[in-house]
Amino acid sequence: MQLFDWLFKVPNGTAAVTAKDRMRNMLVHDRLELPAGKLEVLEEELTAVVARYFDLEPDTTRFDLQQMDRKAALIANFRLVRSKC
Repeated sequence: MQLFDWLFKVPNGTAAVTAKDRMRNMLVHDRLELPAGKLEVLEEELTAVVARYFDLEPDTTRFDLQQMDRKAALIANFRLVRSKC
């Protein structure tokens, strides 16, 4: 993975960074053998579960699929406004 990062190293804040992130997500997605659309459904379901307990700012919700040492991690970032409990 370090070789991959070195080969595709680009300055931050450019369209190339966005393209690199998309390519990395496609590679991880492919390695996980997820059917098309499954990740989007998972993200919607996770958002719905968290929204049961918290008011969310939906425009700031972010999901990131990363690969670490041949394992994948789905990182969810929710901006919570307040608790519903």
